[in-house]
Amino acid sequence: MSTDRFAIVREDLHRRYGQYFYARTIDDLLDEKIAEARSHATVETFLPVTVEREVSEILEERAGARGRSGTARPEVLFVCERNAGRSQLASAITSQAVGDRVFVRSVGLNPTGGIQPEVLQVLEERGIPYAHLYQKEIVPRTVHRANVVVLMGVDEIPGIPGDRVERWDIADPAGQPVEKVREIADDIEAHVKELLVELGKANYAAQA
Repeated sequence: MSTDRFAIVREDLHRRYGQYFYARTIDDLLDEKIAEARSHATVETFLPVTVEREVSEILEERAGARGRSGTARPEVLFVCERNAGRSQLASAITSQAVGDRVFVRSVGLNPTGGIQPEVLQVLEERGIPYAHLYQKEIVPRTVHRANVVVLMGVDEIPGIPGDRVERWDIADPAGQPVEKVREIADDIEAHVKELLVELGKANYAAQA
């Protein structure tokens, strides 16, 4: 059984229930059920499906007891060529602005070279967490059907499901000094605030 298949289950669960439960709560429950399922399974082909169903039922019941539902949050997906600069800035800034009320992802068409140090420096200057950021490529089910797919520096629309596609004309921070990266971050933040207003998250945009 590929670990990645359970990683996809984990992402799905965080997407649906991350606004209701701590990430550790979801992870611990999932890990427990994976271990239980593997302990008596002779064939693991369908374990991700069965485990996800069981964990979802438990979390749904817990959420319902609190008067909540596991309805998926709105999702925004940021896409650039390498997932090293613009998309990372956009996802981090958006997450800081709205917390867990919007599910935010970023991917790259050809993620290589690591996240730019200047990008991480600018995020640190702004007090925006970045330890969780890493480069991601587009693979099956890495992306869900997002409410909005934002393309930055991508000429052709990739095969990414989305209700709406936007193109942001944002300069590429690759090879730029940190002063220029700060300007790019300001530009991205302005675009993010406009998007959050359109998504009905104006109050949270105002806090960014």
